[in-house]
Amino acid sequence: MKKTLTFIMVFSISICIHSGIPLKQAIENGIRINAEIQNNELESKILRVDNKIKRSQKYFNLNGRGSYLYKSEKTEITMPDISIAPGMSITGLSISGGVYHNFDFKIGITQPIFTGYALSGMVSLNELRQTLNLNTRELLELMLRGRIKAVFFNYQMLSSQNLSLITLEKRINNHLKKLEDLFKEDLVGKSQVLETKLKHREILLSKKEVENNMIKIGSTFDELTGYKINNIEKGYREDISDHKSSMELFINNHPNLKILSDRKKMLNINRKIINGKNLPQVGGFAEIHYGVPGINFIGDEWNSYFQGGIEIKLNIFNWGKTRKENRINEFNIKKLENREKDLLRKTGLQLSDLFSTLKNLNERLRTYNDMLSIAGEESELKLMMFDEKQISNSDYIDSVLNVENLRSLKEKTALQAELVKVEINTIVGKKEKK
Repeated sequence: MKKTLTFIMVFSISICIHSGIPLKQAIENGIRINAEIQNNELESKILRVDNKIKRSQKYFNLNGRGSYLYKSEKTEITMPDISIAPGMSITGLSISGGVYHNFDFKIGITQPIFTGYALSGMVSLNELRQTLNLNTRELLELMLRGRIKAVFFNYQMLSSQNLSLITLEKRINNHLKKLEDLFKEDLVGKSQVLETKLKHREILLSKKEVENNMIKIGSTFDELTGYKINNIEKGYREDISDHKSSMELFINNHPNLKILSDRKKMLNINRKIINGKNLPQVGGFAEIHYGVPGINFIGDEWNSYFQGGIEIKLNIFNWGKTRKENRINEFNIKKLENREKDLLRKTGLQLSDLFSTLKNLNERLRTYNDMLSIAGEESELKLMMFDEKQISNSDYIDSVLNVENLRSLKEKTALQAELVKVEINTIVGKKEKK
């Protein structure tokens, strides 16, 4: 019979723990509704469109132009008399041409031929910005997951504390009723009843405070995920790797390091662009014109003509601007390298502290298990001693409080360990299993 009851209790607890919405589902919904992540997705779309624009700049452009110009005078060419021998000369002449109202319509094609890596560099920079944006999204998701899990376990901690207070309140209340019955029969003093009533009121106040904190944290969870925290499965627990594997995971996988690497690559590309500005910039063009006076500037008829060529631009002197820009670029690369070294150093120290804390919490948890077993036996013994008037009422109440306090500390310690695991996984950038 006892085995059957035990099975039923374990089965009931299991159903209670595993019923509800999985925490993973709530986290994924939180990622979906997060405004910052939504904006990150929009930024990805912007960069994809911008990349198409950057790529198109390497190809020809077709453009048109029309112009009108009024001149108050026509073009006049005067040739003076030319003496070819003594007494002989050629009479000079005057030629007038052109029009007062000048029109020119043009369709032209321009094609970059060589830009010293400027256009190709802009495409490469934009592709790296897309990668940088993806790594930024990964970082945002990682931090959001960590925050949601931290809220979840903090709520579980308060829920466990509240459950302990409910149990304690029931035990003290039952004891109070027993004392009130004994007081009616003049078997105990009124001071014992008042002492127990006071302790009962203190427990109710503590319970109310815990419930208010649970409401606040529940509201935060709802805001982050769109789910009510009471509907989430209670049995979620965090998995972590060992210390060495966690550090390796951080070095190889953390989005912060990927972002720093992307920024260094962007600065290296920027250096090529800066140096490329000192190379000849070559472009070709071809134009078809139609207008009056046309290519014959002294004519007065509408005509068309074609012209084309190659344009070369070369930076000859710029007051050392290229050298200075390269120095700034090198300083920025050095700053990123310093940040990377600092991040690796600080993360190593953080992980050492967190794994040390986790070890301490696990040791405390084992100690609380032992203490709880002892305190439970002691409380049962003191109840019998109180009934036999061998100890005072306050001694018995203290033993009851001690049992529930140890039970609460045990649950709190276990959940604190889960919070440390969440922090470890957030720091090292551990991804969720699909």
